[in-house]
Amino acid sequence: MIYWDSSALLKLYVTEADSGYFLNLVANSSEPLLSADIAREEILCALYRKEYAGDLKSGAAAALFKRFLADENKGRIITIPNGRDVIAEAEILVQKAYKQPPALLIRSLDTIHIAAALASKASTVVATDQRLRNVAQLMGLKVLP
Repeated sequence: MIYWDSSALLKLYVTEADSGYFLNLVANSSEPLLSADIAREEILCALYRKEYAGDLKSGAAAALFKRFLADENKGRIITIPNGRDVIAEAEILVQKAYKQPPALLIRSLDTIHIAAALASKASTVVATDQRLRNVAQLMGLKVLP
């Protein structure tokens, strides 16, 4: 299974320089995209931030978020709830990250994402955020791109 961080999911809805790579990953896979429940709010905020900055036309954030929700409702995106299994993985992950010489300073939302990937038995994480990528690799996950 492949887990998608919000940083990569966003590129499926907003055209950026490297969006083609991520769209090709989706096109070449028949599996649904996995992500944490928090991806929903992260995508929502990122879309409105882009609209506010003028990177999206007025009204585009709402329309794109509606597309994201439709993909989730159709099962194209499966979000992992922040349950006890995710919390247990997060505890292990944080302890391991901070015991590294030097410590990997992981942010709370990144912890939730990687813990959700581990709890869902994903083998690969798709992400552009470097700190998240570092922790994913520490935890034995393959990272794309």
